[in-house]
Amino acid sequence: MMHLVRYLITLPVLLAVIFQGSSVYGQVTLTPGSGEQGAPIQYSVLPVAGYTSDIGLFGGGLFQRINYGSKPYKPFLSRLQVDMIGSFRGELQAQAAYEHTQAFNGRVRSRLSMNLFRSSISHFFGLGNNAPYSEDLYNQDYFFFKNQNISLGWRVRKVITEYGFNGTLELFSDLEASFFKTTSIDENSIFATFQERQQQEFTGWTNMAGFGIIADDRDSEFNPTEGYRYEAGMSFSHPLLASEYRFASFWGELRNYVEILPGVVLAHKLRGEAVTGSTPFWELSTLGHQAGLRGYHEDRFRGDRSILNIFEARTWLFSILDEQIRFGSQLFWDTGRVFTDSDSGEFFNNWKHTFGVGGAISLFNPDFIMTGDLGFSEDTFRIYAGIGYNF
Repeated sequence: MMHLVRYLITLPVLLAVIFQGSSVYGQVTLTPGSGEQGAPIQYSVLPVAGYTSDIGLFGGGLFQRINYGSKPYKPFLSRLQVDMIGSFRGELQAQAAYEHTQAFNGRVRSRLSMNLFRSSISHFFGLGNNAPYSEDLYNQDYFFFKNQNISLGWRVRKVITEYGFNGTLELFSDLEASFFKTTSIDENSIFATFQERQQQEFTGWTNMAGFGIIADDRDSEFNPTEGYRYEAGMSFSHPLLASEYRFASFWGELRNYVEILPGVVLAHKLRGEAVTGSTPFWELSTLGHQAGLRGYHEDRFRGDRSILNIFEARTWLFSILDEQIRFGSQLFWDTGRVFTDSDSGEFFNNWKHTFGVGGAISLFNPDFIMTGDLGFSEDTFRIYAGIGYNF
């Protein structure tokens, strides 16, 4: 029960900090560096602090800057996000991303990102849809390993054509360079056994290049209430990219949004992934995280292929200060599974299911939405918090 109790300790602290953080959130109008006069710029600052029995005292925060531009750019001219959390026990997670919708004189939409991650409590439960779990072993650190990685990514999107009221058809290309270093923290852990069986050190560069297509006809990227977004793509890792692994990844994702009742939006996501080749375990298709099967422990299931299906009902309940601050809620149901050579090939068998409830707060700007979710699975429950809806 310890891993359940520690989240209950963190939750009140996190909620208190969120409300305190709203007091430092501001909206100002400045002249941006691009030289466009009178362009509105939105600043958001959100401090975070708390305690868990795993990592001890932690602190950090999120900074966001959105430049909407003097023209009606969709959905903005540029956005900078910096998100960092660290603890006194050496845990670190930091992300930074800069996106510009009119890069290279308006020809493409560009997004640069960097991620830093260091943790001695990363999860490895084995491979496959039936990877076993024991609460006693979990509390003995049997499923933990030490993980350090850094990655740099760049996605460029080019609109091919526009259609309907909001629709765009785009091509995209991806470049990513990442370095991983993993270490077992206990010779009796499942990760140490897996590492010994594979007879290799799980450390090295996984540099990738990819491309794909996006069809987007949502009424909003931040708070969609109708429309759809479809994406399909592939990427590959090869020694020609200075990568130490040779594999390929394929994915497709369908998102749909419809108002089923006045003020109630049903959001649906269906995603499939597949990898082939000499794929390191951290690049396998993974379920059990904030993006899917919420409620399971992080990275609960790993496989060569995966399927994920999510239904989420969202609504805004009430607002204050002339709708400057809004409060909402959501209900969700996540289902999915992974596939490996040792798992059943029957597509509709042994799907995992999770469900949960969440809340949302919009502060002074409809494009700034803080969300929190509580997910339940057959193993445990998990609490998630972040900026923006899950999808």
